[in-house]
Amino acid sequence: MSLTLADLKQKIMDEIPITSIVGDYLSLTRRGTSTLSVCPFHDDHSPSMNISDERRYYKCFACGAGGNGIDFVMNYKSLDFVEALKEISEKHGIAFDDYITKKNKPPKVEMAEKILEKSTLVYRKLSGTGHFKPFNEFIKNRGLNEKVAEVFKLGFAPNTSSVTDYLNSIKNEKDRNFALSVAVEIGLIRISDPEKAPAGSKSKSHYDTFRDRIIFPIWDHYGHVVGFQSRAIHDYQKAKYMHSKESFVFKKPNILYGLHLAKKAIRAKDAVILVEGNMDMISLYAKGFENTVAVMGTAMGESSLKAVKGITKNFYFALDNDSAGFKAATRFNEQCMRVDVLPKFVDISPEKDPDDFVQKVGGLEFQKRIDEATPFIDILLERSLPETIPEILDQKLKILENCFEIVAPLGTGLSATERLVKMAKSIGLKSDSSQIIESYKDFLSGVKEPPPQKVEEIQEVVSEIETPPEYYEEPVQIENNLHPVEVRLLKGLVQHPECLERDEISELLDFVTTNEVKEYILGLKEIIYEIDESEYSSVVSRITSQGHYSKELSQSVYEALKKHQPSILNDKIIEKLLSDLKVKLQEDSLKTKRALIKNQTSNCTTEEELNDLMRQLMKIDKELSGLRSQKNI
Repeated sequence: MSLTLADLKQKIMDEIPITSIVGDYLSLTRRGTSTLSVCPFHDDHSPSMNISDERRYYKCFACGAGGNGIDFVMNYKSLDFVEALKEISEKHGIAFDDYITKKNKPPKVEMAEKILEKSTLVYRKLSGTGHFKPFNEFIKNRGLNEKVAEVFKLGFAPNTSSVTDYLNSIKNEKDRNFALSVAVEIGLIRISDPEKAPAGSKSKSHYDTFRDRIIFPIWDHYGHVVGFQSRAIHDYQKAKYMHSKESFVFKKPNILYGLHLAKKAIRAKDAVILVEGNMDMISLYAKGFENTVAVMGTAMGESSLKAVKGITKNFYFALDNDSAGFKAATRFNEQCMRVDVLPKFVDISPEKDPDDFVQKVGGLEFQKRIDEATPFIDILLERSLPETIPEILDQKLKILENCFEIVAPLGTGLSATERLVKMAKSIGLKSDSSQIIESYKDFLSGVKEPPPQKVEEIQEVVSEIETPPEYYEEPVQIENNLHPVEVRLLKGLVQHPECLERDEISELLDFVTTNEVKEYILGLKEIIYEIDESEYSSVVSRITSQGHYSKELSQSVYEALKKHQPSILNDKIIEKLLSDLKVKLQEDSLKTKRALIKNQTSNCTTEEELNDLMRQLMKIDKELSGLRSQKNI
C-alpha cells in the first residue's frame, strides 16, 4: 500500500516528541516534569508555554496558543500543512518524497516542464556571464541586486537561438524531434523557412521566439515554470513586453505572478498587495513588501482569486495610476466582492505605478499609503456623487440606483445596506432605512445573474493546500440532475472522508457519469489529508459554497456534513462501507441501463432487434441477481 501524507502526519505524531520539534526553534527549560519555553506568539518575557511529550501538545496559558507539533511549525514559520510536514521531515531524517503520490503526467506535459526549466537555466546562465550590457544596465537602473535577480531567476535572451541550439544538442533523434515539436507548441521556439531563418542560429528550421530581451520566468502557484515574459532592449523592437502564448501549460488567468514566493508573507501579514506588472511585484518584493503578487493581463481568474482568498481576506490594490489601472481595479473589485472580500485602494499618486513610487518616494511612504488605504467600493460610491446634489427627486433616485449597481455584488449583507442607507441620506432622500433596503432588494431581483462560471479544480480554492496539479486541463461544465447513485456515493464519502484514502475510490468513480460529482470527489480526495479534522466541516462548507455547484450537489454535501462525526473508522468498517457502496453503485447502474433497454423494446421494428434486446435484459437481470446475493452474504 502506498504511503500518504496522512501516514506521514501520524508518523511524526507517534515517533517525534513534540519537545524535539519545538526545540528546533526555541530554547526549552525543564522544571520538574514540565518542559517550558518563552511563547513566540505574544510578548512573553518568562516561560509561559508548556510542551508535553505525553500529551503531544503545546499550550501557552498566557495567550491561549496551542496545538500539536505540526500546528506549532505551521504557526511559528507561517507555513501551510504540507510545507510544515516537509520541514519537520527534513529536520528529522524522514524521506518526505516517499509520502507524496507521484502522478503520471502525459509525455507532452513532462517534456514541456523539462524544456521550460532548462530554458530558465539557460537564460539565467547567460545573464550572469557579464557579456550582455543591456541586462546589467536593466538591473542597475531598476535598483535591483543580484540576490533579487536570483530569487526571480531573471535572465537574458541574446540575439541568437540559445534554446533552439540547446534542444538541437539532444543526441537521440526521436527525443530531439519531440522536444522541438513541444517547444514550438508552447511558443518557446518557432519554425521558419531555411532562407528566412535569423542569422546566428545553428538551426535553419527553428529559431528562438525571445531574442534580445530581458527574461522573466512565470511560475504557477506551486513554483513550476509555465512560461516567460520578456522585455525588449531596443526601441525598434515591435513589442515592449512579450509573453509566452497560451498553451496546455500556460493560461494567464490561472496565474498570479510571484504567488509561490509571496504565500508565506501573505500568511504572516494576513494581507496581500495586488499589482499589475511583473516589475511592480519584483520592486515591491525587493523593498520588503514580500506579500505582493501581480495579476497577469486584464483578468484575474476565479482560481487565482480563490487561492489568495483562502490565505487572507485583506486585499490591497496598488495598480497603475491611470484610467486603465482604475478600470482594472473596478473589475477586480467586483470579482472580490462576489466572494465577500472588500479590497482597499492604495493611492500611489503622483507616480504612475508602484515600481516608480517605491524607487522615487520610498518604502516608508508606501507603507503609510497602505495604512491609509480605504475600501475601493467607497471610492466608487464617492465618485458616483455629482459635485452638486440635484434638487429634483428623480435625479436623486437615479444616483441611488447607480449606487445600487456598485454594491450589488455584495448582495444584501450589511456591507451593502449600511452603505446605501448612508448614501441615501447624503443625497437628501427622506425615506427611512427599511424603504431604502426594500428598494435595493427590488433592484437586485431585477438584476440578471452573471453566467455560470466553469468548475475548476477544488485544490485551487483552498490556499492551505499546495499539492501540485497534474497538469492544466480545460475546466468542465456543471451538470445538474444527479443520479441517485451519485448522491449516495457523494454523501457516503463526505460523511466518512477517511474512505477517500483507499484505492477502491478510483473504481467507484467509474460509475459516476456527472462531471461535477467526479470533479468534486477528486478535489476532496486531494485535500482531505492536508487539513485538520477540526477544520474539515468548515473547509468543505467553504469550497462548496464558493464553487458554482448545482443546488442538488450542494444540498447533498450539507446533509452529509450534518451527519459527519470526527472519528476514524477502522479498516474492516471502511472495507464493508466501500463494498456496500460498490454493490449499490453497480446495482443502480444496471437498473438504469435496464430501464433504457426496456424503453427501446417498444421501438423495435424487427423480431431480431427485439430478441437482441431481450438477451441484454436477461444478462442484466442475471448480474442484478448476483449482486443481490452479495448483499445477503
